[in-house]
Amino acid sequence: MKLQPRQELLSVWKAISKWCGPADSFQWADRGGSNSISDAELLLCLLLPPQKLPDIRYDRPDQTQTDVCTTLASFGTPVEIPQRIVGLLGDFMTRYAHPGTGLPFFTVGNYLTTEPGDEAQPTPEQLELEVVDSFSTSIVLCLAALRFLRSYRQAIQRKNYLAEIARVEVLTQKRLTAAMAGLQRSFTISVFDAASPSGKAMQDNVFPGANHPDVVRRIREALTTVEAGLTELGVNAEQVEDLKLGPNNLFECGWSWGIVQGADEVKTASATFAQPGYAEPFPYLYFTVVAVDGIRDLLAEDTRLQGLLNEEQQAIKEVLRVQWELAQRYWSIVATLGEQRWPVEELPWRTTAEAESDYYSLLVLSLVRHALGDRNAPQSDLSRVARVLEDLADRGRIRRRPLANDPALDLHQPGRWVHLGGAAQLGVDAPRVGWRLGELSSLVFGRVLALATQVNDSQEQARLLNLADDVWDHLSQRRLRHGRGTDLWDDPANVFPSLVHRDEPSWYHTTRVVQCMGTAADLIHRNPPPGRNLSALAAELLVEAENAFDREQLRGSGEAGPALRDSLIRQASNLNRARQILRTQPGTAAQHLMEVLHELDKLAAARESQARD
Repeated sequence: MKLQPRQELLSVWKAISKWCGPADSFQWADRGGSNSISDAELLLCLLLPPQKLPDIRYDRPDQTQTDVCTTLASFGTPVEIPQRIVGLLGDFMTRYAHPGTGLPFFTVGNYLTTEPGDEAQPTPEQLELEVVDSFSTSIVLCLAALRFLRSYRQAIQRKNYLAEIARVEVLTQKRLTAAMAGLQRSFTISVFDAASPSGKAMQDNVFPGANHPDVVRRIREALTTVEAGLTELGVNAEQVEDLKLGPNNLFECGWSWGIVQGADEVKTASATFAQPGYAEPFPYLYFTVVAVDGIRDLLAEDTRLQGLLNEEQQAIKEVLRVQWELAQRYWSIVATLGEQRWPVEELPWRTTAEAESDYYSLLVLSLVRHALGDRNAPQSDLSRVARVLEDLADRGRIRRRPLANDPALDLHQPGRWVHLGGAAQLGVDAPRVGWRLGELSSLVFGRVLALATQVNDSQEQARLLNLADDVWDHLSQRRLRHGRGTDLWDDPANVFPSLVHRDEPSWYHTTRVVQCMGTAADLIHRNPPPGRNLSALAAELLVEAENAFDREQLRGSGEAGPALRDSLIRQASNLNRARQILRTQPGTAAQHLMEVLHELDKLAAARESQARD
């Protein structure tokens, strides 16, 4: 793999230190300013890497390595670095909580944009909207912060430091609970008639060109378990009832862009979350993928083993688990129906709102990949996902030269604009506002690396790693090349000269590349899948080596002189090691066995020479 996560992550930290300055005068804003999402993303760039690569951790000052100290020198000495991180976390948690009530908020701020060509600006009320992206990012941040705080606490004894850690941990737990409640209240279902534009779009996606009268029945039958799960979940009861009573109705489920209109309140022992919802009860692919990724962190095994969630969070987590399972099951079924080609293989994906884009295909593929991994799908299914990723990389001009006035470049800059239905309710003469989807390259990169950790075929993994190298070549060229933000992301004009150059960093893009580096580190930590040919060769070598060794034992060589005895002890050790690692590391096992055969052949040759003499 061309990407070397450790070196690249340290390079990112050095660039962040240069851009943000000393911790006591820390600059949070990127090129778009500061808001609850971008500030959380900046903190994630600092917190996530040590949790993926323990060698660059800084939460134990006596174990902090020299290159880490040098990279984060603007934060102070090894003792001061974790103190500064605690301070930044406390600053963030306080800034994005209401002064009176202490309840956290998740406003979108300058991430909200008006429709392309509209010169109007979002109203102040719209800038205060809370969005799923902020809920999900805060979940990932809070879990990372809790891991850091609890580890750092074990390394110190001073009471004032311990008190500050305890204070920040309380604020972090409050934000985590609020973010989880926000996600729960943003889940929705949309029901529509099969003859409506949405229904026709869905049918055409699943069975392109089909005019069979039983298409609706086949879709509904495939989604029976999802429909039953929605009934048990108890949300959107009227919509679910409409679905049950209407045999010609179809549906979608997932997350809207924010808390949906009329969402039930969430009560916990410490607070009631009942802020009004403005989002239309309509699932958005982007926000569904964002929510699924955030909830996956909640459900991770290490989150449970480390006891990061308190009792009230455990209750919300169980509801989120059901929502998460239903959304993944729904989209994976819809995207893989059919006898031959999967719907997701027919590019581009068309939403029920009749918008089509390769970006939507990538989002759907993300949900399919998750679902395939969770149910241990066969290798052939994972190979189909790999082929679609290759197609998307080519269609997105990540590893292909763009055409003149190529519309594919719009996916990189300015990005796909998605209207947030319901947001126009806020403020007098409020304009239509939406969200920019612009991280196509890093999304492809992350999905390729994640899929490479799932496959169990050496040739398939090599194919995916070749694709990952191509995407990394593309992404590495998109780093800023000048100014204080050098080595941060993102400037697509470095690759596509027709686009507008950027000279300031974006935490939105930088964080996603950093997360990809963490995925790459996970991949490197795993043993590669054994190749079929190499495994067969190693197995045959083991048979021959054991037979040759046993013949030496029959000759009584073990009772010979010290040199011969020591040699046989070494070969016995090599044989034992080869047996242990044969399945997981056949290449290394073969090397041990070759050494055994070589040494035993030397003994045989020496005997033959003595016999001739």
